[in-house]
Amino acid sequence: MKKKILIWTIGFFLLSFMLGFNLEVSQARKSEEELYRELEKFVNVVNIVKKEYVTTVDDKKLIYGALKGMLSSLDPYSAFLEPEASKELQAETSGEFEGVGMEITLKDGIITVVSPIQDTPAWNAGIKPGDKIIEIDGQSTKGMNTWEAAQKLRGKKGTSVTISILREHATKIMKITLVRDVIKVKSVKSAILPDNIGYVRITNFQERTASDLEAVLKEFNNQGINALILDLRNNPGGLLSSAIEVSELFLKEKKTIVSIQGRRPEDKRVYYSQRTPVWDKPVVLLINGGSASASEIVTGALKDQLESCKTVGTKSFGKGSVQNLIKLDEDGTSIKLTIAYYYTPSGTKIDGKGIEPDVKVEVGETTEELEFGKPEKDPQLRKAIEEVSKILVAHK
Repeated sequence: MKKKILIWTIGFFLLSFMLGFNLEVSQARKSEEELYRELEKFVNVVNIVKKEYVTTVDDKKLIYGALKGMLSSLDPYSAFLEPEASKELQAETSGEFEGVGMEITLKDGIITVVSPIQDTPAWNAGIKPGDKIIEIDGQSTKGMNTWEAAQKLRGKKGTSVTISILREHATKIMKITLVRDVIKVKSVKSAILPDNIGYVRITNFQERTASDLEAVLKEFNNQGINALILDLRNNPGGLLSSAIEVSELFLKEKKTIVSIQGRRPEDKRVYYSQRTPVWDKPVVLLINGGSASASEIVTGALKDQLESCKTVGTKSFGKGSVQNLIKLDEDGTSIKLTIAYYYTPSGTKIDGKGIEPDVKVEVGETTEELEFGKPEKDPQLRKAIEEVSKILVAHK
């Protein structure tokens, strides 16, 4: 009797497995058939356009246009890149390129400024995070993706570009003409404030950012600096590797910096600090709506993992997704594809949400309050100094 029950049980599980497998195969086949039908439709449209459009259409232009549309339909950060755009992306991370000096994104279908880069034409003209670019040189940006807009903004030094800006709470559209320049970004700037407080601003995360910051922190240690204000305001991000290396300068070994979660559970990756910290004294972080991506990784890591850390300013931008640059061909074409989201050590998803500061301090409408290391013109920096003083008193 027991033998019969065992045989029936084994048979039941085998049948269930086979039915499940067949169902899986059936669903995969169905999905594949749907894809082929849609591809057939695509080829059909290409043929109609080639035969019926009012002028002759270049095949490459037609396919490139389709690829751009496909990638831009996914999210604001995925894109098909022609060879020139691929080169520009690589130039940005090396710290020098020609243009107006601002990071842009697609937000609610509109080209939006993430942050102007300090001491560039965009910064000097008073461009602000959150500004919506309605037109570039008289052409509407409606339907443009980020890379198309970026290519129109970039250009040779000395040439000009006119943009129409819609700013929150403004009553009319602003037209601003910017003269392009060589954008040389020194990502780490430092100063010593009164009361023996070190001040460092990181403008973006490049290949040399961590090593430059490490040199500054070691010098601060040698000079007996008591605490640090790390300014990440209007920092649009940069390299993930740089954000991890910067975080390692503050965190003890084996502390979580950031985790990345892709489509499948097995795609989860966790990045830990793998070295002895250089700085173990109090830290206050300054953030605002222009702090994005790599800036938010560092902010999340230090906010979650350091007891003697406070964040001051306004909520960060909320750009917490990972893009891979995938080379397609020897001609230099590539795709920038979102493959995962960032999570802080406490498990908070950054994308679309941003990070709220511990101490909120609003500022005015100009960029004057961000004049480097001048607390008298910078209410957020003044508040950061107050918070540093509180932490130092508490640690005595």
